Amino acid sequence: MKSKKLFLNTLISSSLCVAISAPVEAAILDFDFDGLFTMVYGSGAPTQNTSYPYYGDTTWGYGKRTQVTGTLTFDTDTGVGTGTIAPFEFFASGPIVFHDFVISSIGDGAGGPGSLIMGNMLFDWKSTNISVEIVLDAAGLFGAVVGGMAVGDTVSGVGVTAATENMPGNLPMGPVPIATTTYDTDGVNITGDDGIGGSPMDNGPFIGFNMNFDMTSVTMTAISGVVPVPAAIWLFGSGLLGLAGLMRRRKTI
Repeated sequence: MKSKKLFLNTLISSSLCVAISAPVEAAILDFDFDGLFTMVYGSGAPTQNTSYPYYGDTTWGYGKRTQVTGTLTFDTDTGVGTGTIAPFEFFASGPIVFHDFVISSIGDGAGGPGSLIMGNMLFDWKSTNISVEIVLDAAGLFGAVVGGMAVGDTVSGVGVTAATENMPGNLPMGPVPIATTTYDTDGVNITGDDGIGGSPMDNGPFIGFNMNFDMTSVTMTAISGVVPVPAAIWLFGSGLLGLAGLMRRRKTI
């Protein structure tokens, strides 16, 4: 037991030394993105957006994927940000209008340490307000930022593959900077992994359906402050300090 405590203390101490010795700075990062929206049934098969021009798009299966655009803003100090998605026509019944889109860094993904982010948003469609909660892997974007991404730079064709990459009616995108995962969420925590892209909606007319947003191309449009390096400081510094504080409190009890 003593050796396990010693190992844990050594691990935390060495991590803190890295965090404390490196310059801890923060930045507000702004991005524009192009991407694809894919709604799937509970089976993982894609639905088909019957609105034009998507229904006539041969590239993406006549509406099985819908081209979308939007923006992201991310604070490297808090690990929290916001986003927008431009409205688009859906199921020949009027536009989907997204709002209150919030993202937050939540932990490790397939793309590496600190690559997972939680996305929470609301959308209005046919006078119905519906909530969407998804877990994304932003390894491609975060890797580019830490590698020295500058204003005007675009990242695409790198990252991880989207959860819908191998869905029935396969429409591959290849690696993308920000990809929807198969993790399910209650909006705060990851609750499981059903192997289906996105997290099942639990309200509105699409209960049990999963929305997937995959950002295929992301361009940095502005930066305020200095991006911290390495990425571990950005995503884990405050968590390590909190863990160390918890251990100290336990020792005093």
